[in-house]
Amino acid sequence: MHKHIKFIVLLLSLQVLAGCATSSGTKIFTDQINKDYSNMYLRGIFNWWEAREPFKLTLTSENTYTATIELIADGQPYDFKVADNAWSMELNCGNEFGATELTLNKSRKLICAADSVNLQFTPTETSQYQFIFDVSDSQQPLITIVKVS
Repeated sequence: MHKHIKFIVLLLSLQVLAGCATSSGTKIFTDQINKDYSNMYLRGIFNWWEAREPFKLTLTSENTYTATIELIADGQPYDFKVADNAWSMELNCGNEFGATELTLNKSRKLICAADSVNLQFTPTETSQYQFIFDVSDSQQPLITIVKVS
């Protein structure tokens, strides 16, 4: 009798695993390959982490989105992320490990996942800064910050 129960549990486990390999499991994998970055925002302490229109990234070339905002140079870092308006897990883009300071004109690879951590940038002068979000590699987009002259 005990062997029969183990056998039934084994069969049920195999059925559950087989169910995970069906089309719904494939959809999750496909969504990760084909992320839609068309509704992304700069979200940080400069806008109370809200998805507001002035901070929406706009398509400027085939794989590049940008937003230009004014930052005040007060010696304090700005914490921010790139995320959609719903904070979707797969579109919550930041750093992989601990908050790391971004350097002007240098690209940084991002991860877009629920556990991404904040990015930081400390401007050296009060000015307009353009945030360039390059999604050429949809699994690991790049962020670059340039000062607008």
